Amino acid sequence: MIHVISHRLRVPGLANYGFLILLIVCFSVFTSFVFLSQGDIPGEEHEDDLEYSQKTIPPFRHDILDENFEKCILAPLTSDHLLGGTNSSVGNLLPEFPTQTMKATFKVKKSPVFPILKRFTDLMSSFFRIETVLIEPSVLFCMLGPRYKNLLLRRNFHLKSFANTKRVLTLGIRGTDVAEFEKPGTQAKLRAYGFRMELVNESLLPWMQAGNWTFFDDHFTSHVFFKTKDWVIHLVPFYERGDFLWHASLDVNKNYWSQELYFAESDSIYENFTYESLNFKASFLININIPSNPQYFLFETMNSKFLECNSTVVSSYFKSNQTGVPKISSFSIQYINKRVEVGLQELKSIFNPLLMNFWMWSGTMLGWHRQCGVIPYTTDADFAVWASEVDDLDDILQRIEKNDHVELKQRMGIVEQSLEFNLNCHKLRVDVFFLYPESNGTWYAGHRPSKGYYFKYHHPNFSLCSAELLGHKVLVPCETEQVIATEYGSNWMQPVAEWDYENSIKNRGPNIYWNKSMLEKQQKGYFGTIKPLNFELWSEGEDDILLSKLHNTQAGGRLTLDIRFIGHMARIHGRSLVESGFRPETLRSRSRALTTRSLRPHTQTFRNIFLHFIHKREVPRNLGNVICWY
Repeated sequence: MIHVISHRLRVPGLANYGFLILLIVCFSVFTSFVFLSQGDIPGEEHEDDLEYSQKTIPPFRHDILDENFEKCILAPLTSDHLLGGTNSSVGNLLPEFPTQTMKATFKVKKSPVFPILKRFTDLMSSFFRIETVLIEPSVLFCMLGPRYKNLLLRRNFHLKSFANTKRVLTLGIRGTDVAEFEKPGTQAKLRAYGFRMELVNESLLPWMQAGNWTFFDDHFTSHVFFKTKDWVIHLVPFYERGDFLWHASLDVNKNYWSQELYFAESDSIYENFTYESLNFKASFLININIPSNPQYFLFETMNSKFLECNSTVVSSYFKSNQTGVPKISSFSIQYINKRVEVGLQELKSIFNPLLMNFWMWSGTMLGWHRQCGVIPYTTDADFAVWASEVDDLDDILQRIEKNDHVELKQRMGIVEQSLEFNLNCHKLRVDVFFLYPESNGTWYAGHRPSKGYYFKYHHPNFSLCSAELLGHKVLVPCETEQVIATEYGSNWMQPVAEWDYENSIKNRGPNIYWNKSMLEKQQKGYFGTIKPLNFELWSEGEDDILLSKLHNTQAGGRLTLDIRFIGHMARIHGRSLVESGFRPETLRSRSRALTTRSLRPHTQTFRNIFLHFIHKREVPRNLGNVICWY
């Protein structure tokens, strides 16, 4: 009897297991179909079909300059000329500056530059077939219209004292054209026209030796001086490096030119630029050229000091981590690098026209300093902006909305405090943090939207320099290692197996809960590009959870999803979907020129939930010794 009962019990058990196995098989087939339809099968590398054309240099616009800009080169350059128009109203965007304060800051008196400028540029163009570009900061600033003068002053632009440079004029030249001055007999020909030339030569740099440059012997020309009885022309050669321009520093102690010079303190880099002739104003100004974007060129001078990637740090890192990094992403490093490049270039197209500084931050900065590139197992890119430079948030949001390569997925916080953007760049997450001043440094915010609070990451004050990332110019804190150690601790050279943006960080402050009025003010920010409907606060236990009902219209029907359902599902598994990267915006389908076709709403929702519980890409858990996140 016992045997019979045991047999009868065993049969239903096998049937149940068989049914369970059948469910698993069906589930696997269905999920495989979902991933195949989207092209994201975990563990497999995919052919990258992203096509991207480099941004062209913005064209010159006449309205950048003052209507009477020619006075800046025809008449003596004084503070009155230099600051002409800066106290004019330009709407509510920019404040007016006290005239006396500005005149005290800009103590300038320079002789008219036109006679020597015309004489020299005509000689270069007709005799040497070389085009020079006027880059003298005082003259360029004087030429600008009031809008850009005010904007530069808001960005803390200032000119050096010109006490010793009244008779020095600075021009730029392409590095490839300097070879003309090294030809035999050039010195004698220049003397016939009243100029005495001095070339400053330096030893070739490694990146020059690796490039397609043609140099005489083993040196390059870093600076050229042309002296007359009354003037010194300082000619600065700009060499192409990557997609930007580089110029060398000048050790004035080793040269008898004792004047305080521009473009001499440090090796510096600038975005590539073209030039524009001023003959559109008058024919006698032919051969006198200025950068096609003079306002941005001046803006770059403030943070142009170039930091080479520290080869000693990079060598030490790879020597201490010879075992390599496990592959935890289905995408190759080439796939990630390409999207970081696209994201960087598109952020430039958004922020550069507004004269806003943005720079590498957090994990992207760590990868540049530690590995001289992008961390190969990263899942996002990080950049930062000064919140004080946000003059018009709506303008920034409109520029993002019109962009074909980056999409705003989430906006958290408000301009006055804790603003943060989460962008999508062809499936790569790009975070833009906004930094705020405090009594002894700066801070930026981390957010927990699901629980209605944020917290501050504190940093000491730092300045900005320029660096190279993937062949492109990008800003970075000059005190890079100090900033990294503040955020990641003294062991920042060691990869970390598990990383949590809220608990692993070293400079995190306490939770700051939004009060009711501030919560209402920034509700739109938490859900970014999706317009929230029927916002409400829903209390569950001790947490106040910010919720919304999302209504997403799709072709062929209307999808209504209650976020409370998803929030409840997440809590069953111990984590918030918002924390793990599943945002309400992921349900929103938006046409993109370079993305694959969108899935149907229910398929997309299922796929995101599946990715969350299977991959947990954003904050990985229980990965043992797998190195991830930073």
